[in-house]
Amino acid sequence: MSGQLPDEDGRILEAARICARELDGLCRGFLESFHSCERDFLRLGDALHGFNATASDVSRRCAELAELTSGEAVSSATSKLSSHLEHMVAACAGSTVGREVAGLETIASVGGKLSENMRDFTRLVKHLSMLGISTRIESARLGSQGLGFSTLADDVEKLAGKIESSSERISSRAIELTKQCHEASKSIVEMENTRKNYSHSAMELLEADLDALDKLRESSNRTAAEISDEAASLVSSVSEAVLSMQFHDIIRQQLEHVAEATSEVRSMAAAGPQTAAGHDARDWEELAGWMRSVLTLQHSQLDNAHGRFSQAMESLCSSLRDIAGRVGNMASKAGGLGSGDAGQRGILGQIEQEIRSIAQALKDYATLETRMSAVMGEVGGSIREMASSVSEIEEVGSEIELIALNASVRAAHTGEEGKALGVLASAIQKLSVDARSQTDKIAALLASVDAGSLDVEAIAGASVDAKTFESSIAELDAEMANLKALDEHVAQAALSVQKEASRLSSDIEATVSSLDFQQGLLSAMAAAEDRLKELSGELGAVLPKDLVVTHSPQLREMLERYTMDAERLVHEDVLGIAPGQQAVLDGGDYGDNVELF
Repeated sequence: MSGQLPDEDGRILEAARICARELDGLCRGFLESFHSCERDFLRLGDALHGFNATASDVSRRCAELAELTSGEAVSSATSKLSSHLEHMVAACAGSTVGREVAGLETIASVGGKLSENMRDFTRLVKHLSMLGISTRIESARLGSQGLGFSTLADDVEKLAGKIESSSERISSRAIELTKQCHEASKSIVEMENTRKNYSHSAMELLEADLDALDKLRESSNRTAAEISDEAASLVSSVSEAVLSMQFHDIIRQQLEHVAEATSEVRSMAAAGPQTAAGHDARDWEELAGWMRSVLTLQHSQLDNAHGRFSQAMESLCSSLRDIAGRVGNMASKAGGLGSGDAGQRGILGQIEQEIRSIAQALKDYATLETRMSAVMGEVGGSIREMASSVSEIEEVGSEIELIALNASVRAAHTGEEGKALGVLASAIQKLSVDARSQTDKIAALLASVDAGSLDVEAIAGASVDAKTFESSIAELDAEMANLKALDEHVAQAALSVQKEASRLSSDIEATVSSLDFQQGLLSAMAAAEDRLKELSGELGAVLPKDLVVTHSPQLREMLERYTMDAERLVHEDVLGIAPGQQAVLDGGDYGDNVELF
């Protein structure tokens, strides 16, 4: 085309050249803004990768925390503690009071019977004494023939004294024994009532504390499991955020393609129609139509990039805020677990105090039972002493019987004059039989008392062993120390999770606060969009309304050089090509007001 152009062609030429000038540097603004954000994007990418690594570390720590709270060590320690406590309370609640009191009552009743039987011995001693006096008188009457009977009278009186002394000791011991048994029974009953009341109270307290401890442990297990699950979910969320950073490369490619396309439009305008550089346009009208189509297409591409970038940044910020909030909540839960909500350690302290109290009570019981054992030993000693006295009486009875026999023989030798002495000897012999009968009764009573005393002493010997309880307390202390150490380990692990999670939450919040760097880029992209739309409109204003513009072979090149679906979809949408269909680019048109490059 040469010479003076018609007015209409001149307006089109002028509009095309103005458009070319306006396009010069149009894309520089958003490209420079984008490239200036590169470091911010790199820092953001590094931060997200760091968050990913930290979240993975927190997740690992949370899994370890969950294992600690629900692991075998805590369950075993709690179970052993419960078993030891139940054993101690059972020992405290155990009682032999029924057997002890029954044994003491048996001894006391026998003591009363002994006192009654001793009165019969008193009468026997009196009779012996009277017979001894009568024998002495009769011996004096006989003179020389009764000398042997005088010695016999001395022996009878002496044996009567022995019986009297032994019977008095038995009577005294029987009275003392009865009193001692009544007092011991009273003390045992009072001690047992105190023990029952204490052991019942201790059992209720310990059962309540162990139940509360189990509930707290279950709560800790649930909380730790929730923290672990949340941590695993966070790792996935942070990983998704890291992957979402791919939008940066997509947007950069779109912007570079827009800049490249606008640069080609400037080259077309500079070369003019019907040249290789001008893509073989027939005239300025067709070339301006092609330019307008490219600008319309690039406006759509830039608008798409602007929207996608803005949405991606908003989505990233929202995602990071959500992650920060979840991490903060997780840190709060871990902090509560670390402090134990002032519950578990408080209950462990209570149990420890109650163990100390029970231990002291058991030691006191051991002291009381030791004292009672000593009392039972004294009771046994008294019974053995009475048995010894009865043995003495039995020996005296045998001697009296022998003396009576000798007296009868002597009386027979004396003849008629010793007849009275023979009567006395028979009376003495009868008293010896009565003495043996009485001693047999007392011996039988003492035998039953002796058996009862042995039972009481056996019971006393089976009483609480202070050393055994000291050993149990030592084992219990070891279990408490183990449980407290495990609790401290859980607390430290939970606080470590809280600290790391809190730091991660703060870092994410700080990163979100720094994401305002994209505002300049968005503004530059919006300004370029507006100008592309204006330039496209200015070209459309000078072109004929009914203009139908054919395509150029380079349009296929533009479509095929897109490597991303996002760009291809925008291109196809603007040109009216159905997604997934091959465009027919060798002829035809796309309807009114659709212009092809």
